Parts: sequence; structure tokens; C-alpha cells
Amino acid sequence: MTHRLALTTPSAADSGRRCQSCPLNVLCLDDGPPDREEQACMEQRCIQLRCGDHLFRVSDAVDQHLHIIRSGDIKLYQHGRDGGQHIIEFLGPGAWVGLESLNVQERHAGAVALTDCEIATVPYTLLTAVLDRHPRSAEAFGQLLSCTIARHQQHAAMLRSTSAVQRVAQFLLHRLEQAQGAVRATLPMSRQDIADYLGLTSSTVSRCLSALRRRGWLAMGQRAYTLPGLQDVEMVAAGAPLALDC
Repeated sequence: MTHRLALTTPSAADSGRRCQSCPLNVLCLDDGPPDREEQACMEQRCIQLRCGDHLFRVSDAVDQHLHIIRSGDIKLYQHGRDGGQHIIEFLGPGAWVGLESLNVQERHAGAVALTDCEIATVPYTLLTAVLDRHPRSAEAFGQLLSCTIARHQQHAAMLRSTSAVQRVAQFLLHRLEQAQGAVRATLPMSRQDIADYLGLTSSTVSRCLSALRRRGWLAMGQRAYTLPGLQDVEMVAAGAPLALDC
């Protein structure tokens, strides 16, 4: 597998557009024009991944870079004791990849492309330099880390305390929420991936999806879906009972 690399160095005349498209712009919160050193933020390595390519693997040496997804979907996983995969998270455009491996020697997780992806790669030293200079940026990065921890805690709580159909309903609602106002959400992952993420079997996931479809609450196409019965799915996600085999 070969990564195709492109180094982008836009001209100064395009500084406004550059900052708007820069994946680090969420951290550039302090007022004032950027200095020459900060222009390095715009000189990012861009990695193109094909579906199935790895960004990194479990136990790879950490290269002290963080990655921001510009387009596409990434699956973050670990190896299970039974030899299978334990899915940690599905990540889409705007997500940061590699936060779990800061200041360690080896990757604790692997990241593989579920679709064709474009990934911006930023040296951790560059990021820390920006955070050192700008207090508000440091606060924003701290909030990013807090949100990541909160997502993982919520996922762990869901696996302990919800039924199978609740988990599937919550998963569908979360994917739709990530679509940022769109009525259609994508499902680039396999049924087995969804099952591994939700702590279920693939057959149980299929039965839950079928139950929602039979009632007209879920409409599925090829790797995408809509929720015509959004309020009903929300009730199921909140704990309303739903028979799977009627």
C-alpha cells in the first residue's frame, strides 16, 4: 500500500481562504494576523487513502503526527482477545485521528479507511507551538480532548445499560446527527463492523434494522439511510420496547 503525498503551499494572497480551509482553524482563535512561523500551519502533508488502506496499524511506532480527516471515513480499532476486531469509533470529516497515542511509543489502535480518504497530517511539535503561543487555542484543544473522552465514556455506558435495539437506534441517530442537518446519513461500514462497535452479533444488528424497516421508520439504500420515523426511532433509542420478530 502506497500513500500519495502532496505538499500544499498557497500564496500569501490567498491567506483568508487558506485559513478557512485549514483543518487547524478550529484552534486559531486568537485575534491578529499570523506571523511567518505560523504560516507553516498551511504547509501540511496531505495523505490520500484508498478504501481498505491503513493510516496506521496497532503497534506501529508513533511518528508524533496528528491527522485530521478532510474527507472520507476512518475506522479506529483494536485487536480483541479472540483474534477479532474491537471497533473503538467511526470517524468522519473534521475528526482528529491519533489523539489516543500522544506521548507513547507504540500505537494502541489501528486506523483503516472505510472509503477513499484525504487526510491532513500535522506534526505534534507544530501543534504544541501554536498552543503555547495562544491561550485560547490551548483551551479549544483541551475541549477537543474532553469531548473525545466523553464520547468514549458514553459509548461504554451504552454497552453496559441498553438493549440491542436501543443501541442500533442510538447508532443511527448519532450518524444522522454527524451529517449536520442532512436528512440522509451514510453507512460505509459493514454489518459486522456495526455489530463489533455495538457489542452485538451481525445477525442481531440485521434483525434490529429489519424491525425498524418493517415499521417504515428506516429507509435504507446502498450504504446510506434516512429515518422517515425519526420520532419513533428516538423513542426506541430512549428505551421504548420494540419487538424484533413480529
